[in-house]
Amino acid sequence: MNDLLNRASRWLALMLLACVCCGPLQAQTLDDVDVRTVGGQRVVRVRFNASVGYLNIAPVAATDLYTVRFEMLSADDAVLRQAIDETRRIAAAEGLPEIVVRYAADPASRMKQMTVRLARPMPLQARQGPNARSIELLLALPPAPAPAPVPAAAAAAASAASAPQIGTTAAVPSQAASPEVENEARVLVQRARQALQDRQADVAVSALNQLLKLPPNSQSVTAQELVGQAWELADNPTRARAEYGLFLKLYPRDAAAARVAQRLAALGGPPVTAGAGTTVAAAPAREPPKTWSGSVAQYYYGGKAKTKSLVNIATGIDQATISKTTESAIVTSVDLSGRYNGEQGETRAVVRGSGSTNLLSGGHSSNSIGSVYVEHRRTGQGPLNGLALRAGRQSPISGGLLGLFDGVSLAYPLAEGVKFDLMGGVPASALVSSPGEKLMAAVLEVDSFLERFGGNLYLLDQSTQGITNRRALGSELRYAGDQWSLNSVLDYETTFNKINALSVHGSFQAGQQTTVTVLVDQRRAPSLQLSNALISSGAASLKDLLQLRSLQQIKQDALATSAMARQVLFSVSRPLNERWQLSSDVRYSAVGALPAVGDFEATPATGGQYSLSAQLTGTNLYSTRDINNFNLSVLSTPFFRGVQFSYNNLTGLPGERELTFEPSLRIYYQKDKLDVKLLRVGPGVRTAWRASQRASLLGELLFETSRTDGPTNHDTSNSVFFYVGYRYELF
Repeated sequence: MNDLLNRASRWLALMLLACVCCGPLQAQTLDDVDVRTVGGQRVVRVRFNASVGYLNIAPVAATDLYTVRFEMLSADDAVLRQAIDETRRIAAAEGLPEIVVRYAADPASRMKQMTVRLARPMPLQARQGPNARSIELLLALPPAPAPAPVPAAAAAAASAASAPQIGTTAAVPSQAASPEVENEARVLVQRARQALQDRQADVAVSALNQLLKLPPNSQSVTAQELVGQAWELADNPTRARAEYGLFLKLYPRDAAAARVAQRLAALGGPPVTAGAGTTVAAAPAREPPKTWSGSVAQYYYGGKAKTKSLVNIATGIDQATISKTTESAIVTSVDLSGRYNGEQGETRAVVRGSGSTNLLSGGHSSNSIGSVYVEHRRTGQGPLNGLALRAGRQSPISGGLLGLFDGVSLAYPLAEGVKFDLMGGVPASALVSSPGEKLMAAVLEVDSFLERFGGNLYLLDQSTQGITNRRALGSELRYAGDQWSLNSVLDYETTFNKINALSVHGSFQAGQQTTVTVLVDQRRAPSLQLSNALISSGAASLKDLLQLRSLQQIKQDALATSAMARQVLFSVSRPLNERWQLSSDVRYSAVGALPAVGDFEATPATGGQYSLSAQLTGTNLYSTRDINNFNLSVLSTPFFRGVQFSYNNLTGLPGERELTFEPSLRIYYQKDKLDVKLLRVGPGVRTAWRASQRASLLGELLFETSRTDGPTNHDTSNSVFFYVGYRYELF
């Protein structure tokens, strides 16, 4: 315990130093990536610092390279404009290969993509996570080693061993139970199975404990196996091992005994007898795992542009050529985390930050921190079971339109499937910096009601210099069914008596692996708060502004800087066969007008913007490791019409599993109402080579040429952008 406290103290000192030296916010889309076991499946949960909506995964056949498409529903501006890719690595463990998740930043589009690379080919599926800030990747659990025979005498001796009572009450059924007991048992086991399917561990454990306290009945054996699965889902291997061990003591000759013994072996339990005359050798007993992970990456970014303009003037043609270096910088990023799993809980520490050295004359260099916190989650018995505490710079632990903040968050289970979250601190991603900023958020979360529904209610209060800056009431509603899921958010700003955001994202799994996704979203951009009035006024604080204007005038100015943005998305994705997958997206978006206010001129509405895109994805067309995306998009707005064709490729070279190439091509043509035509062509290539178990070399080269032809001017421009660097895994 002292060793743990010393280690946590060192982590905390490091993070406090990082907060002092690296105050500004650095855009970061990925919050965390981890692996958990849900029944017989391994789940990789990818958590984001933004609300996202899952669209599809390619390919459908088993391979080691996958691409996952998703929509960025809402995020801070820094996240939306992020231009640096992110990578998370999960080391191989318990039969699973190493997993590398790479987020490809694309500030020009809300349609985002992740690349998932496995150390060996495995079937992989994807789905929306338990909330709007996560996506889950599903991996099939590897088969356990075949059991080896042992003498029947040993099996009989083991089956006669006494059964310790751990956490539940169970007994070998000796006679049929009453009809009332049998009926109640069937209802409870059905509820537990549904809870396991919906990933609601607390609900499953409660139902199974109730069942196992009943008199022996026909569901007792099933319940004893399922309660082990429920504790696995709850990330509590100690309790899971105890329940699986109890099953094998009570029912050594049951048909499920071999399967239970395999699960116990995978969790590191002791050798056990399973069935008549068979045993499964388990992995050696392990100390509570202490896990360290981390990486350092460094890249050089460069860019140049050359523009040639021809303008018709009265005396002839005026020609001008401009060449300049647009970018020259070295970016260094560090990602460190430590995890300690003890009998009473898990303690984790995270530090993620970056620094940029601008090499251009007069350029600005900066250092910043993205995430830095210590977290402890309590497990086991006692009143503190389920308590989670996190301190530092962090993303919100639950729902609500709350961005990154520096502070403390606490989560505590009030009852079965009901949790209370409390967060407080200082905004780290505020649009306008104001003195004396504070925020407080309280969330009541319900994992399950009406069987498959879940959601939360939240209250958010944000102030500056004691003045209420933002006060919101909100709610999230979730539904997880066998074929369709739904996530919705409603945020109501009480200071302005206006709806700040209303969003509904639904996904339907139809026949033949067809996925239908619908998004309806309306929100203020930026989010409503009084400090938005500082943007147009130039005042340093709300207190100063209140000396010049009334509170009602400040509210009107804040409203005048927050436009209403709407979007509707309808997407369909379906595999045609093992190699080809077709998807189509129809999108409508519009941003409302803004009146003139302060130093800002009036901004007209964009009008309705419509886009239709079709994407054809082909896998393994010319090798055993290639993914090809062909995309055709048509865009229509009140001001111009545009057509774009793009091709993106991901290829793993045969015989060189550690080397991948990603060539791309983008062709865009646009014509506006003034008969100005634009043609833009942009080829590019990205490559990654894993030189060793820890070191990787990465690079990208993009070239773009464009031509603009109008009634009086003709412009041509050429630009090149590139980066080259390395990434090194420290542990």
